[in-house]
Amino acid sequence: MRALRFGFAFVLVACGGGNQTTPDGGVSTDNCTYQPLTPTAHAGGTVTAAALQAGAADNVLDIPVGTALGGYTARAGFLGSAGVVDARKVKISGTFNPSIGVEAAPRVKAIALTAGPETVVFLKVDMIFVYEGMLYDLEQRLGPEYAGKVIITSSHSHSSWAQFTGNGAIKLGSGQLRQIVYDRYLETFERTARDALEARRPAKLGVFVDTSFDPQNVVNHDRRGENNMLPGGNKKDDHLVLLRIDGTDNVPIAILPIFGEHGTLNGEENPLASSDAPGALERGLQEQFDTKVVVMHVQSAGGDNSPSGHGGIDCNVKPGAPSDPCLSWATEEGHGRGAAPILYAAWQAAGAAMRDTIELEMLTRSIETGPYPDTFKLRDGALTYAPFDLTRTPDGKIYDDAGKIISPIDEFNAPVGAGLCESATAMFPAAAIAGTDGLLPYGSCLRLDVAGSILGDIFKIDFGLDDSHPICQTTRTTISALRLGDYVIGTMPGELTVMLAQYLRDKSPVGADHTILVGYSQGHVGYMLEPEDWLQGGYEPSVTFWGPLEAEYIANRLLELMPLAMTPMREDGTTASATRVATATMVDGLDIDDPAPMAGTVPATVPVDTWARTGHPAQAQPAAQIARVSGTATFVWLGDDPNVQTPHVTLERETMPGTYTRVARRSGRVVDDVEVTIAYTPEPLQRSGPQTHVWVAEWQAVPWQGAVGFDSLDERGGVPLGNYRFHVDGKGWTLDSQPFQVIAGGLVPTAIRGSTIQITARWHAPKGWRLMDMSLASNQPVPVRSQAVTVDLLSAANATLSTTTMNTDANGSVSIPNNALATSARVIDRFGNTSTVPIQ
Repeated sequence: MRALRFGFAFVLVACGGGNQTTPDGGVSTDNCTYQPLTPTAHAGGTVTAAALQAGAADNVLDIPVGTALGGYTARAGFLGSAGVVDARKVKISGTFNPSIGVEAAPRVKAIALTAGPETVVFLKVDMIFVYEGMLYDLEQRLGPEYAGKVIITSSHSHSSWAQFTGNGAIKLGSGQLRQIVYDRYLETFERTARDALEARRPAKLGVFVDTSFDPQNVVNHDRRGENNMLPGGNKKDDHLVLLRIDGTDNVPIAILPIFGEHGTLNGEENPLASSDAPGALERGLQEQFDTKVVVMHVQSAGGDNSPSGHGGIDCNVKPGAPSDPCLSWATEEGHGRGAAPILYAAWQAAGAAMRDTIELEMLTRSIETGPYPDTFKLRDGALTYAPFDLTRTPDGKIYDDAGKIISPIDEFNAPVGAGLCESATAMFPAAAIAGTDGLLPYGSCLRLDVAGSILGDIFKIDFGLDDSHPICQTTRTTISALRLGDYVIGTMPGELTVMLAQYLRDKSPVGADHTILVGYSQGHVGYMLEPEDWLQGGYEPSVTFWGPLEAEYIANRLLELMPLAMTPMREDGTTASATRVATATMVDGLDIDDPAPMAGTVPATVPVDTWARTGHPAQAQPAAQIARVSGTATFVWLGDDPNVQTPHVTLERETMPGTYTRVARRSGRVVDDVEVTIAYTPEPLQRSGPQTHVWVAEWQAVPWQGAVGFDSLDERGGVPLGNYRFHVDGKGWTLDSQPFQVIAGGLVPTAIRGSTIQITARWHAPKGWRLMDMSLASNQPVPVRSQAVTVDLLSAANATLSTTTMNTDANGSVSIPNNALATSARVIDRFGNTSTVPIQ
């Protein structure tokens, strides 16, 4: 079975309270608690252009290491061992395999915009999807003036922290809700939003639209082949919108590239938290600037689009310890480096016509989805569901003689919803929709009520389900429309796909070229496909709950809301709004060591179970000398319980004797993740009482992204020499590692005698994880291309016979005159890295 990102994404939960039933007493939502929406702030009056103010902010999500990572079902402990590195048992992750560290720290980014009486806050979060309870809780925290004025969108990273959702329909892609995780998310949301509001200053906005984005697929590409025969199906999300926000002093504030791509460069085996592809392209673009401009990639039609990775590592090469994992983090940086020049050009184009006054208005609305089939009426009533009736057998006819969908649809006969509608055959026949075997994709649909009882035994959870109560969170979702001058932003609560995005643009009140669609925002209903696309089957329709009509139904509700945002009147978006599902809560019952034993100290010996990417550390302190490229500095310490605080580790360099300063990137940001990875091991691995908490930081001796003067890949051998150290900030304590010296190294040449002597210069990092090349494996020898090398031919007595300096070719090679007395060659690259090899 193919690896699923949400897999059995229909795990059910019960909700509490409420009183809504069908007229005939059938399916009921009386198990659900609903709440009214707060009326839209600032409704009434007129919308006119006003001076724009903007602020931006960026904060790391401090979620406990051990929390499950979201997106891949293979991380569910009973389904697979993806990401498992040892026998640790961590209570917070529940039935999911625990995370073990941080590679590229997931972040929260925010843009605050004000024009006249209107202020909106736009958050992008590195998370697998958005739980709409967070949206309404954040609005309440910010105050009544932000009711209906907040957008939360997710990066859809499949390696970011999960366990934040009360939506039981998708918990098998994200794990059980943990209150500590939810609260940490919400606290960071509020802090980042307030930071952006505090940072507001006079600003101007430019917009660039490219409807033929990235034709060479350098950045993203279509991943769904099932719909290639449909009009508009054989196409990726090639619609780029870039918002450029500068101060009126011309200093950049924020950049929002908006297009779709999955956050799936890291696979299910990756156990360290990462912002994945979207975070990588943000880092690549932000280091084109000399200030801390906030780059905030926003998803659009990413549901059927994948990121294009570049570089990586050779997973068949396992030098050194057998514990070296195959984690292709290098591909992330390759993605960012490939996207940076394309997005930078778009940013420049967005500066051609910028406005410092705009019309600004935002509306938010809750809408009903399931469980009633009459809700889903499309195309002026021409496409509907037949009444749900478990005593009825479908006619088995999906299309008429003209190839049109027959209506009413009687195959989707699921009173409380269905999932895994992917193929013609059911995984659990007992949960299948009766009479659909052999019908694509209905044959594999599993009724949620029956499937829930099957999976309840596996999960050891009583879902409290029956055939008359739907999952509460599947009965409502949220949409928003935001006016930015002549443009309208429309949000879609799930994995928007290309065909449905085009449907929305074609029907937009402002035209396709002024319509900005944001997917993965304000909530999550799964994948969002046109009915004709859904019926082609494949993975995407398997993560939906109300069949082929749900997504276009939601799109039509957005098409009703967007025009209201463009009128001269300030509307109340909650007029005609449904109620919303109340936010879920839970009691965690976690064992927490606070204070942790010996926190802020260095162990005399490294505990035997300590995990590090490069294998078990031989000692706690870094080695005294670390060679460029091939060398890795490793530091082990005892720190805080991860449920209390994740350590903040920065790289420092000696700038004067005895004085160390934080290493900074071109943008001014410090080097504290990506290049510096951290891993965690509890000691002992399974709790029987208080534990010590072992942390490991690793840094490969190559230039950091944004290293001024050393940032291109042909400068990988040039990380500045000198003394470095790790600095760790914990809860109420700090710790510095012993210094380590970066020395020349990493050069691995060959010398082959023929009519001439051919020298090939390569850098080699056999245990490295940083990107060395955009196409070759970064843990294999990489040519030192098109740059000067010096070659000394040496005699058997080690005397220098000749010295030649010349530029290498694209293979890292030079040919020099033969000398019969030469037995070895000393090769020196332009950074002074030296290696002597025998002539073959």
